[in-house]
This record gives sequence, C-alpha cells and structure tokens, in this order.
Amino acid sequence: MTVPEPRGEEGGRALRVLHVDSERPWRGGEQQVLLLMRRQRDRGDEPRLAAPRSGALFQRAEGEGFSVHPVAMRGSWDLASVFALARLHASLNPDVVHWHAARAHALGAMAARLAPGATLVLSRRVDFPVRGTVGSRLLYSLHVDRIAAISAAVRDALERSGVDGRVIRIVPSGIDLGRFDAAPDGRSRADSRARLGIGAHQVIALNVAALAPHKAQSDLLKAASYVRDRAPNLSIWIAGEGPLERALLAERESLGLESRVRFLGFREDVQDLLRAADLFCASSRLEGMGTSILEAMAAGLPVVATRAGGIPEIVDGGRTGDLVPPGDPSALAEALVAMAADPDRRVRMGARGRERARDFSADRTADATRKLYEEAIQARRSRAGR
Repeated sequence: MTVPEPRGEEGGRALRVLHVDSERPWRGGEQQVLLLMRRQRDRGDEPRLAAPRSGALFQRAEGEGFSVHPVAMRGSWDLASVFALARLHASLNPDVVHWHAARAHALGAMAARLAPGATLVLSRRVDFPVRGTVGSRLLYSLHVDRIAAISAAVRDALERSGVDGRVIRIVPSGIDLGRFDAAPDGRSRADSRARLGIGAHQVIALNVAALAPHKAQSDLLKAASYVRDRAPNLSIWIAGEGPLERALLAERESLGLESRVRFLGFREDVQDLLRAADLFCASSRLEGMGTSILEAMAAGLPVVATRAGGIPEIVDGGRTGDLVPPGDPSALAEALVAMAADPDRRVRMGARGRERARDFSADRTADATRKLYEEAIQARRSRAGR
C-alpha cells in the first residue's frame, strides 16, 4: 500500500482533510468540528465535510463556504452511506480522514476497508467505556492511525476498554477566545440582564447542555428543591434541548419549581446568557471535558460542577469553582448555596477562571490536531514500509 505524500512545502504542507460527522443536532462536538475546519482553512489546508444534509453542522459549514458532501448516515449499518463515503475517499484522495462521532466511525471504518489509503484519525469526546457488544469490539479492533481523546479521563476510559494506548493522544477541546477577549463591561452586563428580565438582586445559575441522561439535569432540579428556602434569590436557567425535555418539565412541576427553574430551549444567544448570569453549573454524571464550562470561565463566571470525567482537568476546585461528587444533588445544593451567598468570591473565582480558559483556545486545539495528523501520517508511512 502506498501512502500519499502530503502536498506543499515541508513545514508548511497543505493537507486534504475529510471530516466525517454523523450527528444532526448542534452540540459541543459539532462546534469543535467547525472551529477546527475554520482554522485549517485559514492555515492553508483543505478541510471538507461529509455529514447528513439535514444536520446543523452541514448547514453551517455550507453557509461558511466549505466543501460539503451529503451522506445520510442513518445508522451504523447503513451500507449506502458506507459506499458513499468510500466513493468520497476515492474521488477526493484525502491525506487524512477524521471521524468525529460513533456512527461516523462505524461507517467510516467500513468505507476505509473498501477504499484504503488515507490516514485515519478518530476523535473521542465521551468518557464512558467502549460498549462491550460484539460490534463495538470489532470496530475498535479495526485499524486507526491515531485517536484524539479530548481529556485524560477519555483516554483512561478507552484504555480500560482495551484500546491500545499507543495510538491515543490527548487533544483538549478548545473555544473561540476572540468572542470573550473584550474586557467585561458593566453597561453590557446590565443591558443583558435587563433584556432577559433579571432583577438587580437575583442570582442566576446557568446550565448549558443537552437534555440527556448523562448531563443529569434531574440532579440539578433536586438540588434546586433543596435550596429553595436557603437561597431565595437564586434561580436556575437551563439552556438546551434533548430527549429528556418532557420528563424534566414534568419533574420541575412535581417539585413545584416553576418560579425557580427556567428551561430556555436551544439558544443562539448563549454568550448573552453568560454575560447576564452570576455563575455556571454543570450537573453531569459523565463528561468528556465540557466546552460549555470553558466558555463560562472565559466569560468570567465561577463554576459549580461535578467531578465527572474531564471536568477536574479544566476546573481548579476551590480556585475557579467548586467541585462536588457526581450524582449527589445534596452536595450540589450546598455548593450552589455557598456560591450564591458570596458575590466577592464569585468575582475572584471568575477572574481566575478567565485566565485558566486561555489555556484552551481553539488555536491550540488546531495546533495539537495538526501535530497529531503529522504523527499519524508518519506512523502509517512506517507501517506501510514494514
């Protein structure tokens, strides 16, 4: 097998990269793909995207002028999509094929068997072990040149599942710091709070996450019921959509929290919400890393979060926020009460968090990803030579 040489000058080589993402909603993983593609294009590489036409990532990437290729990816055994991806491999001749979701990995791995040649890279963003099914074990037994784990917690979960640690590299997710570079402006914060109807003495704890089991907003609702009398000025706002929406709304009603907890749905104005909030809360039981937490820190918010997955790798407990055990609404409530009661501490933690967030820029993620590509290409070249 001949491994194609990357095009361009040594040290400034242009790479053709085919990104494959099978997800339809707009979530953190899809945001990471678009942030990466922007930087690859700015640096002279040639990023392309294969994704479902109805997906939010496809539509946003197409709107920004990227080369996009519709592939339905309706299931992990969608053979029509396997053949479509294989045809893209053959026609585009990418240097790197980069898979970004479990279904994309499954379909892409089969396509790579039909049309070999490209260097294969997988991003893994979840901290739970690889499923023990025959299909999952078979999938992870197929060759991949490198796996980009977004945190040490994700790497460890892969290794516990029997994945070869020699192909795993930690490539932390990044955020667009340019959106938060301007110094906080009192008038802007006041305007945001006024627009959102937040009173002068009201304390808003913001949660931005999919309404899904591993995000554990049910724990956050229980915590809200515990703090009802102890922090009467505290309200919890939850921005996001997902399969648990109806169940969570019913739980809010059963707990009598309609006046204390707001479900905001999917929002395009998250930056405005962050500007208006007083603290950020993440109740996850599983979390690969948490880019919503990073964005909150970049906006100068202190964090109350669980120690799930990669969260302790970004939140410095006691300095930039308070960390509690996952699945413990009582401990979450205690941390919320303490944070709501101490505005000076919120300011100090928020300032430290802003500095900490600078370690997780999308530019650094792009740099680390490019380094991983180069290493993966070299590894494949060596393997082909052997």
